[in-house]
Amino acid sequence: MSTEKRLIVLASRNQDKVREMRQLVAGLPFTVASSLDYPGLPDIIEDGTTALGNATRKALVTAAYTGEIAVADDTSFQIRTLGGLPDIFASRFAGPDASYADNVRMALDVTRGVPAEDCDARFETSMVWIDPRPLAGLNPAVGTPAAYRWLHNPFARTINLAPTEDEDGFWNTLSDRRQDWQHFQAQARNLPVAWGGDRDRVLATLDDLVAPFLGGGRPSDAPPEAMRMPDTRLWAASGPDDQRSPVTRVCPSGLPAEAPGRATNGLMWLEMSSEGRLLGHLTREPVGSAGFGYDPIFVPEGLDLSLAELEPDEKNAISHRGRAMRRLLAAVQRVYGSA
Repeated sequence: MSTEKRLIVLASRNQDKVREMRQLVAGLPFTVASSLDYPGLPDIIEDGTTALGNATRKALVTAAYTGEIAVADDTSFQIRTLGGLPDIFASRFAGPDASYADNVRMALDVTRGVPAEDCDARFETSMVWIDPRPLAGLNPAVGTPAAYRWLHNPFARTINLAPTEDEDGFWNTLSDRRQDWQHFQAQARNLPVAWGGDRDRVLATLDDLVAPFLGGGRPSDAPPEAMRMPDTRLWAASGPDDQRSPVTRVCPSGLPAEAPGRATNGLMWLEMSSEGRLLGHLTREPVGSAGFGYDPIFVPEGLDLSLAELEPDEKNAISHRGRAMRRLLAAVQRVYGSA
C-alpha cells in the first residue's frame, strides 16, 4: 500500500463516528476529518429511496466539495410485518420532528397485535467511499466484499441550468425520481392481509412520509440552499479509461464556485460501497438505557439482551454499521494496496 497519506472526510458531523474511523484506519496511510472541518460544505437533500442511494449522495457531494476521499453511511430499520417499514424513514417514522422515543413508541404501537414470533426486524447500513482523485493503477476488481463502479466527474464542466428553478424538471426527464417513489410507495403498501398490526395507521403514515417526494421537486422541509443530486447513474463509466461523455453535460447546481475540489478533482472517480445487516426481533417494551434510536426495542439474533443493554464494545462488534465499515476497509486495503 502506498505510504502517501490521503485524507478521508466523513460526511458527518458526529464526532463519535470520526473517532471510530480514526481507530479503524490506524496503521493505514489515511488521516480523518469530518464535515465540521468544511463549513462551506452544502447540506445535501437525502431523497433516495434506499439507504445506499442516500449514502451515495452524501459521499459524492462531500468528495466534490473537498477534493478528498469521502465516506458516508446511511441506515434503515426494517420490520418484516410492516412490509419493511420504517425503512429509510426510521428517523422520522412518527413525524418530521420525532424524537427517538416517539419513533420507538410508534413502532411498538403499530405492532402491538402482532404475534411475538412474527416481529422480526433488521438494521441495514450502507457505506460509500468516493475517491475524486484515484491514483493510477488502482484495481477495484480485487475489492470484494465491496461493490465498485467508476463515475465521470459530475462537476467537470461548469455548465448549469438557468434559471435553476427549472432544474428538477430537467433531471426528471433523464431519470424520473417520481417513478422511483411511486414504486417505493406501491411496494411498501403491499402489507400482509392478516398481520395483526394497525394497518390503517401504517398506510396513512407511509403516505404522509412519501408525499413530499412524489411531486419530483425539492422536499418542502429542505433548506433553500441545500444541494440536490440527480440519479448518479447518469455519470456511470465503464472503467477508468472511459472517454465517452456522460449522458448530460449539465452540472447539478449548488456546488459553490470556491469549493476546494473544483481545482483538484480528476475526470474519473472511484466509488466503492458495502452493506452491513443485523438481524433480530422487536421487544414489547423498551429495555436498556444505552444506545439510541430503536436500540431499546431490538434484540439481535442469538442474544437475550437489547442493543441498549449491551456495552459499547459489545454493540460495535456486531453492529450493522461496524460490519459495513469493516467490509469497506477490507476492500480499501486490497485496492489501495495494489497501487
